[in-house]
Amino acid sequence: MTKWKDVWRRFSGRGTYPHQLAIMLLFPLRRIVLSPDRLVRHLHLTRASRVLEVGPGPGFFSIDVARAIPQGRLELVDLQLEMLQKARRRLRRAGVQNAGYTQANAVKLPFRSGAFDVAFLVAVLGEVPDPKACLGSIADVLRPGGLLSVAELPGDPDALTEGQLRILTQGTGLELVESVRVSRGLLASFRRQAKAPGTTAA
Repeated sequence: MTKWKDVWRRFSGRGTYPHQLAIMLLFPLRRIVLSPDRLVRHLHLTRASRVLEVGPGPGFFSIDVARAIPQGRLELVDLQLEMLQKARRRLRRAGVQNAGYTQANAVKLPFRSGAFDVAFLVAVLGEVPDPKACLGSIADVLRPGGLLSVAELPGDPDALTEGQLRILTQGTGLELVESVRVSRGLLASFRRQAKAPGTTAA
């Protein structure tokens, strides 16, 4: 009973979304708020893009992203092993073969600098205890000029505003280049600056 009280607390309040309720993240009406197709268009992918998805849940957006990059690769990262297992099963059933799965803390991503062209998070950043450190870690694994997309959706108790995102990205090497309203939510795009913050040309 205590376990399920904790699950419900995390579902209805702030914090990491519980893997026990992952099925609710696949509810078809989510497409009204933000469809996978719209997200794919927003990411400006090429067929060979190297893409990082942080906090994929059971893979609601992952299949469409992976299919949009047939010569590229999608890496799914989640703190909860159970979520990764659910996503892996779903993607394999869909025939997706260009995806990898890594259990890791988003504030310390285990990838080399510049490993990805694009990164995205959907209704995830507000769940992270240290969102600024998370953004800095993502910036480090993006190539210079790479794109980070942050989606904040209505109804999410952890949702961040554009103003909060601007503050959080200060000093991370990420520059806001686009902000779009979606169903009372937000799709914000940030470009990884070519030079580290505070550096000047020689």
